[in-house]
Parts: sequence; structure tokens; C-alpha cells
Amino acid sequence: MFIIKWREIVGNTRAVMWLKVSFLLGAIIDALVLIPMAVPAAARIFWGFNGFSGIYYFAMGMGACLMLGWTILLLWAYRQPLERRYISLFTAVVVAGFVLMGNLPDKSGLSAISRKYWGSLVLQLILVLLFGYSFFHLGKKAKS
Repeated sequence: MFIIKWREIVGNTRAVMWLKVSFLLGAIIDALVLIPMAVPAAARIFWGFNGFSGIYYFAMGMGACLMLGWTILLLWAYRQPLERRYISLFTAVVVAGFVLMGNLPDKSGLSAISRKYWGSLVLQLILVLLFGYSFFHLGKKAKS
């Protein structure tokens, strides 16, 4: 169904290629993030989080459902990137929110961000830039 063919990505215009790469990379990263969201032991390994409470399981379970839905949305957008290009803009906004929310506890002094979290932060920043670039690059091509 969602079989990825490299020729399918490269055979398009450069603007569409960037959009497809954004959707595909976003879907892969979202799918990987589901692991620590659903399995607390993996959250310790990936992010260095400890001391899970009942509220953690509830919040992460709800977030994992949304993450799975967004993964499917990105795969759906990958299939027709031009028609679904605004999903890249929405995704950039959502991921930027993750960046902001992920840094709030550190700024408020409630808890120190784990050093392991920095890898996730870098990936999130890359995704924001990639989705933003893809959307605006496509817009420039459409106007010319």
C-alpha cells in the first residue's frame, strides 16, 4: 500500500521531492517515537526519563494514539503531496509546539531535561525546518 520507491521520490520536481521527503521522514520519526511513548522502559533508554506515575501512562497513551494518527496522516500526504501540501505546514506548527513544550520544564525549574532528550530535540528542529522549507519552497515554485 505505502511501498516507497526511490524513483517515485526522485522522478518529481525538486519542490515535490522535498515535500515527499518531509512527509516520509516525518512518518518514520513519528513511528519510532511511538516506541518510547508506548513502552516506559524504552523512554528510559531513549530519553532518560525515570519515576513514571499513573498520569505518565495516561498522558503517553493518549499522545501515542495521536502520534499513530499523525504517522498515518503523513503517509497519506506522501501519496499525493501537492494536493495535501498544507499538512506540511500544520506538521511544522505541531513539531514546533513539541520543541517549546519539551523545553518548558527546564525553563521553569520543575525538572532538568535529560541529556538523552537532546537527540529528540535536534530531530524535532530538523523536522520543523524541513517541513517549513518544503512548504515554502513549493509555494515559490507554484508562483513562478
